Amino acid sequence: MLEVRATSLGDFGEHGLRLSEDLVAGVIGRLDGAMPGSLNVVFEPEDALVWAQMGDSDRPLETFVSMGTEFLEGLTVALAEILQSECSFRDAELCEDSELAMFVKTHAPSDTLVFSLRLRILSRDEAVSAVSHLLIEPKYLAQLFSALSTAVH
Repeated sequence: MLEVRATSLGDFGEHGLRLSEDLVAGVIGRLDGAMPGSLNVVFEPEDALVWAQMGDSDRPLETFVSMGTEFLEGLTVALAEILQSECSFRDAELCEDSELAMFVKTHAPSDTLVFSLRLRILSRDEAVSAVSHLLIEPKYLAQLFSALSTAVH
């Protein structure tokens, strides 16, 4: 993890941690359970191609979504452990759009919080840059901070 930033969805266009101003490729899905919301991971097109080819498959789009889903499921497990509550990731799908356009498609209100992580993912001697975004309603912020505070102590 290289950088973390939190912004409201309404301010994301000006202040959000974005991978690119242009189109990106990613996997997005829903979080259910203790912290409902949306979760994604996005890549620049060149890194998306590298990521898709890591699976040694003749079906790179399916590989890309599968590997993205597994990555996001891992983040969900970590979130569930921090919260000490049930969380699950579902409805993963390929998305090719700008990051802000991806969020608009979730129909989340403008006060939704966007937690963004800039990542460098190493796999099979390849390194790719990515950004993962967690979108949650403001009412879950205190619960998240409380869990993070407890996890640190």
